Amino acid sequence: MMEASGLDTRELYPGHLAQFLDNPAENWLVDNPNIQTEKLCIASETNQSSHSTKPHHHSTNMELAKDLMAEFVFCEIDRRGGRRRKLGCIQELQLLEALCDFFKPSYTSGNSDTTRNLVFMALFPPSLAERSRLLVKLVSMAISTKNVPVLAATGIWMQQLGCNSQFSLNLAEGLVKDYFVLVPKAVSGLQDLPQLAPHFTANFLTSVAEMYSSGDKRQVLNPPPNTLLEVVTQWVSDNPPLCLAALLNKMATAVTTPFVGLFKWCILSPLYYCGRTSSTEHSTLYSRLHLALLESLVRCGKPLAANGKTVISVQHVVSIVDPLIRWYKEVEKLPDGSKAVELALDRLAQAVQIGLFTGCIAGDKEELLKMLDTLPEHRVLKLVIKKQRELLTQNMDILEDDVIIVSDTSQTRMVIMSPDLPR
Repeated sequence: MMEASGLDTRELYPGHLAQFLDNPAENWLVDNPNIQTEKLCIASETNQSSHSTKPHHHSTNMELAKDLMAEFVFCEIDRRGGRRRKLGCIQELQLLEALCDFFKPSYTSGNSDTTRNLVFMALFPPSLAERSRLLVKLVSMAISTKNVPVLAATGIWMQQLGCNSQFSLNLAEGLVKDYFVLVPKAVSGLQDLPQLAPHFTANFLTSVAEMYSSGDKRQVLNPPPNTLLEVVTQWVSDNPPLCLAALLNKMATAVTTPFVGLFKWCILSPLYYCGRTSSTEHSTLYSRLHLALLESLVRCGKPLAANGKTVISVQHVVSIVDPLIRWYKEVEKLPDGSKAVELALDRLAQAVQIGLFTGCIAGDKEELLKMLDTLPEHRVLKLVIKKQRELLTQNMDILEDDVIIVSDTSQTRMVIMSPDLPR
């Protein structure tokens, strides 16, 4: 290891830092708590140099950085490359504390956000899935200690890999288990997360929305835990720009917002709970979340869409329509099934009309309209389809006076009305 890729790492790091490279990995658990953080600095500097040196040194330095991280940061291998035993609980906790400390400004001063993100990606690459368990613990600790740099780097990490990728879903699942399942009272510490780390929170929302929006052959929806639904509803209601935070980042990677996944919760929930026990408070939460999403599109989504940002794609909206088509006939057979289907179609019509009105739905709109045509007869939905087809023919956008939102709190739902409809 010391001569990895023909380079002696002790020549790169003289003085007291070089002693860490001479000590076996199992000796890092010592009295000085800064040692592990300084080892992180060594690996970080090597990783950074791989992005600034000549091209023929790039791959050599990258491999060296990976080896340093594997041996001296995560203690996964020994100096001969052999596998080591897993860290004990105390060692793991010290490593997590060192990682949290390392990303604080006192250690990363002078380095750009880009450098921080490169180091984070090198520490937790998708090729090393076994580190995902440690990543969940690191992010969980960062949330509880309000470590903004770690949360910011995690948000970038999720976006680079894709918020709906298995890596991001595994992270989101672990965080939900920590904060919403094992210790539900811990959610009280999450109220200010959107203000502390909006980009991370938005990407976390996208992942959890995907986790709990995918049903199976036996049920139309996999509903979220009640505590998660409460927190998500509060986040979106109190922070209208939150769902759009990822679009405000200047990264070149594609962005998936949480709108469609969260709309799917609201639209499909009446079908799922039809015939099941559901409290009024539970139904009200979905209604509040639905209203908050619509308001977010109107207040914050329209300006971004006007600047060419894709807030919602047609393909993602179709993913809501498909389960409606598959399940509405089965639900209509149940007691109050017709009311459940009506409410689901109400919410779908509202989401589609507001999405089209604000310009937030981008893509082949005719494809969407054809899919909507296959749904059961619904007055507002049919009017939306008719109006949009007329506009497509005329190559026009929906005018602002074509839409009026009316909140019907007595029935815990919203209705959308148009000047063309009798009131």
